[in-house]
Amino acid sequence: MAVKGVFTSDAGIVGDRKGDFTSGLLQTMPTGMVQFLALSSGMESADAQDTIVTWFEENHISGRVNVTNDATTGTTFTVDDNTIVVAGQVYLVESTGEYVFVEAVTGSDLTVARGFANTTITTLDGSVTAEPIQRIGTAHEEASSRPVAFRNLGYPRFNYMQIFRQTWDISRTSQEIAYYTGAAKAKSRRDAALFIAEDMERSLLFGKISKGVLNGRVFHTMDGIDSMTLTNIATGPTVTRVEMDDFVESIFDFNVVGKPNERIAFCGNTVLRVINEIVLEQTTAVRYNVEAKETSFGMKVNVWDTPFGSITLMTHPMYNENPIWRTQLNVIHPGAIRTRWLRRVSEDAYDRDGTRAGVDADYGVFTSEMTVELKAEVTSGKYTGMTTAA
Repeated sequence: MAVKGVFTSDAGIVGDRKGDFTSGLLQTMPTGMVQFLALSSGMESADAQDTIVTWFEENHISGRVNVTNDATTGTTFTVDDNTIVVAGQVYLVESTGEYVFVEAVTGSDLTVARGFANTTITTLDGSVTAEPIQRIGTAHEEASSRPVAFRNLGYPRFNYMQIFRQTWDISRTSQEIAYYTGAAKAKSRRDAALFIAEDMERSLLFGKISKGVLNGRVFHTMDGIDSMTLTNIATGPTVTRVEMDDFVESIFDFNVVGKPNERIAFCGNTVLRVINEIVLEQTTAVRYNVEAKETSFGMKVNVWDTPFGSITLMTHPMYNENPIWRTQLNVIHPGAIRTRWLRRVSEDAYDRDGTRAGVDADYGVFTSEMTVELKAEVTSGKYTGMTTAA
């Protein structure tokens, strides 16, 4: 019987003593196509120097603005975003095919030459419904003056470090008893190491940022991938192929500069079933395909081929252990995510064979302090509550 208190005489494993077993211990866990720690073990990582990490990111500057005034056939266009317009640019009026040349910019008003490149001048009215114009390029005369410069200014994002800790402990009595699971001390340490790794993985995905004071000391938690995904979000329960088209297309609308346009998705078995049903129920030309494959290092995955790109689809034990997460899909760009470490996982062990200050037991503490960066958030997405294919 366990001695309740700081230490336990059976190391917290009821019935683990060798005399109580007729066979070795078998541990079960929720099903999944990848190991529990696939997320944290596979992503890029870097050390940090503070309890808050900040990064800058910027979106590609679109060459598209909207004319919002009734320009008729005149030479003044009022636009909704003048930050990307400078003199010397050529624009295409999308609805009419007319080209215009920007001669000057004053606030939100553009002075333009209509019917540029021998195109037809057509009445343009953006006062009720905005009329988009698309930048084609720039054009300048010989020996021209220096054009006006404009910059793509990034915006900051941040996340807090989170401290993770797990303890193992074992009495001297337990260390002397034979176990089918091997050395009781070693198992206790392995369990503690696994628990802290699982805690980090859960927080990497589903953590929520906070900062405050606990027991008179600074306390902070980090945002996970789920909380940092803000742009591409869809909700079930019923999912049609068209709705899936819209979701997947929005994710692949942007890519990280210099990285392959690929995605990794973590989900539960319910999501995998819904996606497979959508594939099987297609009545037109095949648009989606899910194929079981194996990575170069032996990890079993599904490759989900879509009209917009391929997604490596991984069912994860963490999702399958929770009925809500079983119906959720989180998609990330592997080139846009990395962990940051203030302290890597380390063990502070008091392993003295029961001679430490007269205490007839040993223990140790695993500690780490880390956070996660999700950059280029527009390349990520999440679909929640997927239960039925329609």
